[in-house]
Amino acid sequence: MKILYKYLIKNIIKNLLILLGIFSIVITSSQLLHLPSIVYHSSFIDFLKVLLLVNFSFFKFSLLFSFFIGTALVGYNLRENRELHAIYSAGISLKKILIPILITSIVFSLLASLVSLILVPYSNRERAKFLTLNVKEHFFDALQEHNFTEISKNTLVYVEKKTKNGFKNTLIFNKKNKQVILGKEAEFGNFELTLKNGSIQIPTKNGFNLLIFSKNRFKIDVDYMKQFEFEDWKNNALYELAKSSDKRKYKAIAILTDRVMFPIPFIFMGILGFLIGVKTKKGRDYVLSLIISISILYLVLSFYLIKLIGKGTLSPIIYAFIVIFYFSSITLFFYKKD
Repeated sequence: MKILYKYLIKNIIKNLLILLGIFSIVITSSQLLHLPSIVYHSSFIDFLKVLLLVNFSFFKFSLLFSFFIGTALVGYNLRENRELHAIYSAGISLKKILIPILITSIVFSLLASLVSLILVPYSNRERAKFLTLNVKEHFFDALQEHNFTEISKNTLVYVEKKTKNGFKNTLIFNKKNKQVILGKEAEFGNFELTLKNGSIQIPTKNGFNLLIFSKNRFKIDVDYMKQFEFEDWKNNALYELAKSSDKRKYKAIAILTDRVMFPIPFIFMGILGFLIGVKTKKGRDYVLSLIISISILYLVLSFYLIKLIGKGTLSPIIYAFIVIFYFSSITLFFYKKD
């Protein structure tokens, strides 16, 4: 019995890893065109980091489809290779075969919880910060000596000489308020430009005022700021908002519901996928089509219900009940199917 259990779990994990690899390649490739063009000028390590963060952002769906399809393929292969008949002949019932599948489902349900609550929101936040930092740094790396460079619709920058740590004799012109900022030395870091031994020309009705400074920091307006979405807030921030009287409280509840309830399908998907593979008499293509159809229908249903929770017209408890009923009814149908 232990040999059978190890065999089933080993094959589920093997299929899962292969499918995760395939989905990762597909997702990463599809997102390459959506990355800012400036990312392609970053270092190779930074470029790989962006791709990794992109992959993690979609890891919820990769894990869901990979686990569901992986268990279905295990059941399908047992049926097609006549191994299922040998197992039944040894006196092992379907209920006993499902024990390691259920244990694996619970383990992956816990993994899905970590992915949904921590990994995906964190990856989205880090990707936004990473892109913003690298794009802004690239703007200043791209500055040419003895040239005016427009880094935003309101800001022109001129540098006489670029050094290892910054610039020499820098001029910044703000079109909006007509200010001219001069500095003999300049350094860029943490989204700020630090100027030393410079001056600020502030226009007035009769001319301009001149302010002299030995060191000053300026936030430079660059036309790129990748903000992470409201959906990627930390869990504690969403929880505090959900308890408040803010008009966005229901949206916060909806996001938390989506994160907390995401692992529920995994408890059923392992057994359901295995049963579909075992009890469906048709070929591999039909099994895969059925698995994908059930998954997509769940995602559409979940998306719609989450939107209703965000409007305050549906309780998270009802959402959980509907998801459990959806998967349990399909699982029961295939369990009783001859």
